[in-house]
Amino acid sequence: MTKVFSATAAHDKKIEIRRTILKQVGAARVFEGFTGLGEMWQGAWADAESHTGCDLRPLTLDEPMPRMCCDNRLALRCLDLQKFNVFDFDAFGSPWNQCLILASRRKWAKGERGGLVLTDGCSMKIRFGELPHSMAKLIGCYPKVPALTSVAEKFQRLALLGFAKRAGVKIVKAWQFDGNGSGRGGQRMTYSAAILEGLGGPNGVQ
Repeated sequence: MTKVFSATAAHDKKIEIRRTILKQVGAARVFEGFTGLGEMWQGAWADAESHTGCDLRPLTLDEPMPRMCCDNRLALRCLDLQKFNVFDFDAFGSPWNQCLILASRRKWAKGERGGLVLTDGCSMKIRFGELPHSMAKLIGCYPKVPALTSVAEKFQRLALLGFAKRAGVKIVKAWQFDGNGSGRGGQRMTYSAAILEGLGGPNGVQ
């Protein structure tokens, strides 16, 4: 079975959100943590001021863009994150571990604008009463929750607010939509994006 890196039904909307981020942020310096086959770069990030991609896939000769071949969590811990103002975590599973690292390592000056784009595939796990530990840490709750069918998107919004608090930013504007994942099983995915603005103070740069 051929792996599809962007679900067809969501592809155009994902491109649209990223192009909106480009317009809102202006001089976007993008770190893309899950580059896949380069679809988001071709559709949007190629027009950014700069782009640094990362993916675990082995490098091939026909890559559409240069990228690092490593675990993006390692890259986020090693790179100078002040060089980037837009972070794209288009994960198959949970993006919240990456968000925790980002919140602790990237400082935002007061009024500084940036963007965050996320794909969260944890809806099914949440419906069975279990949060990813990184998501629970951002929310400030236990990873075991009641098994409910309609709360996944609420937890994802709470995690985004938890990220903002830890990172020392406010969310100026946010978008969220749902879609089916790629491949068999049709796992439900949540796609979200936010415009961030630095608050300065103890969590940011004065």
